Formats: sequence, C-alpha cells, structure tokens
Amino acid sequence: MNTRKLSAFAGKYKYVLIILLAGLILLLLPGGSRTKAEPTAVQPIDTQTQTIQTEEQRLAQLLRQISGAGQVQVLLSYRCSAERELATDDSGQPAIISAGGGAQAAVELRTVSPQYLGAVVVCDGADAPQVQLAVTQAVAQFTGLSTDRISVLKKQPDA
Repeated sequence: MNTRKLSAFAGKYKYVLIILLAGLILLLLPGGSRTKAEPTAVQPIDTQTQTIQTEEQRLAQLLRQISGAGQVQVLLSYRCSAERELATDDSGQPAIISAGGGAQAAVELRTVSPQYLGAVVVCDGADAPQVQLAVTQAVAQFTGLSTDRISVLKKQPDA
C-alpha cells in the first residue's frame, strides 16, 4: 500500500522531483575554477593611520552636534587597528569572487575592530558638567571604552 502511494506521488510530481534532484547534484559539485590573486599583505601603516584619523574625524563631527560642545578635537589611542580576515582557497591564496561589471573582490570572513586604549577630547564646552557627561557617554558608545579611559578637557581660548 505504501509503495502504491509512493509511486503515485512520484508519478504525479516526477518533474518537480527531477528538478530538485538536479539542483541537489549541482550544489554538491565542487565549484568552478577560482581566480588566483596576489596574496594580500597587511594594510600599510599609512592606511591604518588614515583609518584611525577618519574615525577620529567622524567622532569629532558627531561630538560637535552635542549642545554646548562647540569646537571639538579627538585623539584616540589604540593597540591595533582594524583588520580584515580574508577567505583563502586550497593553495592559501585569497578567494576572489566576481563583484559584477568585471570587478573582483576578495571574500571577507570577518572584520576586527580596532582595540582602543583611551580617548582625549578637547572641546569648548568641557567646563560644563552636562557637556562633559554627554561627550564622555558618546565617546564610550562609539569606541567601547569605559568612561575612566576617556578624558574631556576644555579647549584653550584662541589668542
């Protein structure tokens, strides 16, 4: 009785089953040829410095939006900068995929954020406790630092 139901089901949905089976076989086949690229080195020091400077500028721009902060400068100290871990093929070369339009890109497994050690913020409104608190909280949220590693100082008046 079960074989009759099974054969009736297979007869009724044979094309769907054939397509599913073909798709399963295609999924199990090894991938096509991989494009090999030069091994990517760790980002040069200049690029890492630019990345941190960009983060400092983004943070300063954000802090300027805080009511009463005024002009803001930010300095972040860090242990290591942001790093990317790339997927590699069997030969140890980075795996490359087509990004469309003839462009190619490396397959990124994960990005490690920089490890910040401390932050110094110099701003016009640092003499007001509520501005200090708001700036400290914003920097803590942005960097993941605890508040004891963030200094908010009053900017010296321009002469």
